[in-house]
Amino acid sequence: MRRSENTLKILQELGCIYHIDDLGRDEPFIIKVNEKDFAVVPYTIRNNDLGMIEIRNFSPDQYITQVKMEFDQLYEESATRRRQLSLTFHDRVSGTPQMVKAATELIRYMQKHSGVAFKRKDEIAKMTLNDPTSIRE
Repeated sequence: MRRSENTLKILQELGCIYHIDDLGRDEPFIIKVNEKDFAVVPYTIRNNDLGMIEIRNFSPDQYITQVKMEFDQLYEESATRRRQLSLTFHDRVSGTPQMVKAATELIRYMQKHSGVAFKRKDEIAKMTLNDPTSIRE
């Protein structure tokens, strides 16, 4: 989101295989950096606890509703294409008792849907780089 023209090149030279500063998609993809594949694992501010709870003053119930609606739409779209729901948790926000309960409810809700996988961003990047069907730009 705030990178220079050299940031991705430097990250790759340092051994990184992905970056997360893309806000434009709901699925990971591959770009070329230094003539080599580099994964982009999208990020969203829509489901960021800091933005929703701290800045917008959502209640935990509003947060749950927002994320469930996002998940339901992406899950429906996943019938025809790969989809990724990105959630961001900060310890000072989602580490509070009511937000732990909210996160637990969301995870249990998502686990009830077949085909849903929970992965860290580095795992998504590796999966994307190793999948010949990944979108390439």
